[in-house]
Amino acid sequence: MSDRAVDPVQCAYRTARPPMWFVAAPALLFGYGVIRLFDGLDGEYGPGLAWTIGHLLFLSGIVLFGVVIVRLGRLVPATTTARRVTASVAVAIALAGVVAFVRVFVLDLVVGFLAADNAEMHMVRDDIGDFPSILPEAVWDLGPLLFMVGLLTLTVQLAVLHPRCLAAWSPVIIIVGFLCIMVNLNLLPVGAALFGLALAPVAARVDR
Repeated sequence: MSDRAVDPVQCAYRTARPPMWFVAAPALLFGYGVIRLFDGLDGEYGPGLAWTIGHLLFLSGIVLFGVVIVRLGRLVPATTTARRVTASVAVAIALAGVVAFVRVFVLDLVVGFLAADNAEMHMVRDDIGDFPSILPEAVWDLGPLLFMVGLLTLTVQLAVLHPRCLAAWSPVIIIVGFLCIMVNLNLLPVGAALFGLALAPVAARVDR
């Protein structure tokens, strides 16, 4: 790991525009959350244009969050083996969550394309819902938890070890964001906005 990635003075000094992914990742999730609200106004979600656009926004956002996670892992000061291993494991766990999210939303897109109406979506999902069958469905369902644990671990590490790079309140905001989404998916725009707020300090200080 280079000195440039772990120097707190450099991290605190950056004033250039924030890296695109730190801004775009939560913004795209926010967009998905808003479109989802409109899509559900009739009491049903999908299929249709709103379903497709919303899922494409989420897919783009969660992939960019994968980039954010890797970047956060590189910013953790690797001054000891324990810190380096913890950061690496957190990155791996969070990226496993990203993969699980991608699988779910790709399948949702396929279901939306194949089904003529909401009732047919349930039938199509039953037919292809276990693809790929390399892992039990229960394992794939752990995706959101893995993503949360990995991202939270990285933000805690940075807040403690790199306070000039990430604010001490950022992990708390991350937790509140996840809780909002867990309580009600209609609060996804709120959760996404909180993720953006939590990452704002590092986004404003990390060189592109």
